[in-house]
Amino acid sequence: MTTIDLAMVGNGMFGALVDQRGRFVWCCLDTFDGDPVFNCLVNNNSDKTGFYDVILDDCEYASQVYETSSTVLITTLSSSGGDEVEIRDFVPRFVNFDRVFHPFQLFRTIKRTKGDPRITVRIRPTFHYNSTDGYQTRGSQHVRFCGPKHTWRVTTNMPIRRIHEELPFLLSDDPVIIVFGSDESFTNSLRSVASEFEHKTCHYWKQWCKSLALPVEFQEVVMRSAMTLAMLQSEDGGGILTTISMGLPLGPLAPSSRDSRVCRLLDECLALPVLRELGLLDVCRKFLTFAKEICYQDEQPQHTYNSWSDCQSKKREWAPYLAGYRGMGEVYSGGSLLEDLPQGIQEEEKSWYHSAVIYGLLAITLVHAFFDIRISPELCTPKLCEKLEHFAHEACEAFSHRCRLFSQSVCADVDEAGRSCLPRGAGFFDDDAFFFRNDEQEQVGGTEQPQPGRGAVHTLTSVLCWAAADRMHRIAMLYLRDAAKASIWQKKAMSMHQEICKHAWNSQRGAFTTFWGGERVSPSVLRLVELGFLSAEDARFRGTLRAFEVDADAAAVCVGVFDGDLPVEGHDVPIAVSQTAVFTSNTLLWYCEALRSTGATAQARQLLEAILRCSRHRGMLPEAIDLRSGDLWGNFPYTP
Repeated sequence: MTTIDLAMVGNGMFGALVDQRGRFVWCCLDTFDGDPVFNCLVNNNSDKTGFYDVILDDCEYASQVYETSSTVLITTLSSSGGDEVEIRDFVPRFVNFDRVFHPFQLFRTIKRTKGDPRITVRIRPTFHYNSTDGYQTRGSQHVRFCGPKHTWRVTTNMPIRRIHEELPFLLSDDPVIIVFGSDESFTNSLRSVASEFEHKTCHYWKQWCKSLALPVEFQEVVMRSAMTLAMLQSEDGGGILTTISMGLPLGPLAPSSRDSRVCRLLDECLALPVLRELGLLDVCRKFLTFAKEICYQDEQPQHTYNSWSDCQSKKREWAPYLAGYRGMGEVYSGGSLLEDLPQGIQEEEKSWYHSAVIYGLLAITLVHAFFDIRISPELCTPKLCEKLEHFAHEACEAFSHRCRLFSQSVCADVDEAGRSCLPRGAGFFDDDAFFFRNDEQEQVGGTEQPQPGRGAVHTLTSVLCWAAADRMHRIAMLYLRDAAKASIWQKKAMSMHQEICKHAWNSQRGAFTTFWGGERVSPSVLRLVELGFLSAEDARFRGTLRAFEVDADAAAVCVGVFDGDLPVEGHDVPIAVSQTAVFTSNTLLWYCEALRSTGATAQARQLLEAILRCSRHRGMLPEAIDLRSGDLWGNFPYTP
């Protein structure tokens, strides 16, 4: 059966996903969000088109590991007769002539390690989302796959007929080298080039890992996560891709997910403090440059950007020739998060979430550039200060306007029938699965969401407004040395803090709720400590954490009947309640961090180890995880 437990190779220009048997099941070569030449992952694992694999006769067993401190993927295939083949896959990335070399090429080396293995190499790319196979031309040592817009070349050191006609052959002592990528010829020995590129790529990543500030525990996990993050950071723009795949459902009962091959500001901006703690200074610098570029663009800042830092403007489009993951639902490419909000959501709602979320995120992100002397000379200018001050003013104005609306029409987060009544903007914070799915009718669990009332205030959105004012106070005090301006921003921040505490705190539940005046506690409020709004020692945050554990079933993106044991030892992690199945990786990791920060280290460790056990490559997570079965769901890999 097809699985999302995959491996990734990439270099910051593109990425590819490989299954346990060494089959490329997903790859967009021209850009992260381009046309997938290998796409069988979302085409019911088709054995006809959209993949690239090596078939070993009588294959019985496959294993897969990454080379230590490297992105080189090693797959071993073993037959029932004792034959064994090693496949080494990598995408070049190394420093050459004082710049990073990252070509659009997949390198594959196939070696005989035992017996007399007989293999078949099958390379079957498609074009325009599997609508056509294009046509082929061949030379003495290469095959060209030609489509409507792109042409890809396969170059090898073995007889080209074995690839062109998919002929089985015995693997000799000489390794088989196959390069799939841009339509460029090699002027040197292919074996020498492959060996040199692999050596330099390994050396690059090993040196890169030496700069990491690793914790005492989980070092391999942190290194693998950090390297995956680096592979997902676009070399074109500096933004970090949420994922490289699309259309993978969030659970067994869910429709296909949206195209998430974009840079989402929320996921990236709030992660910067963690990246700095891990020593990922270059990753932070590139992202801050990306955020500064957004500030200076003519267009109004957006929540999502493509891999080359342009606003995500591609319209959602049905891919009729892709059958979906395991045949589950139609697949769509493109589409922004706010392009098709349901009727009833007015421009006022969009403006509120835009001003509060986007401006608040940019303000709290770029403040990092002002307090790191390794970055500030490059990024900090008086004009940038003016931009951030403008953004903070916009966030504060949006906050004040929303407060007036709220006072006129108090809104809770449930309607008279007790159904969830969340504004769609909450999807930015994993509180509403609408933004992850392509359906517009019902919740995965079967309950339709009514539209929110006018004036609803999402708590974390309001906290982002406060954070913008708070960060401007810090910049004015410590960087500008302007006491008067610092005092003004401090007063604004204090006033906003009091207003949020007044309306978002539910004394009956002893918790901050998802919406002002509401009852429900959703995953987003677990980030109040991360933003500095509360201290981890604050009794109010501990109460909020306990209330979230009670409401955890509502945080699941796919629900079902509990019929088995949890993979969490001891069964004492409260989030794993009986009616829930699949949670987003964001929710699980935020909850895990909230447990750790409040002193529940044993529970936090149990949950983290349960999450890590779900994936074959520890440190690479999908968009969602079923805690009952350990199944992985959603797009992969995901950068929560």
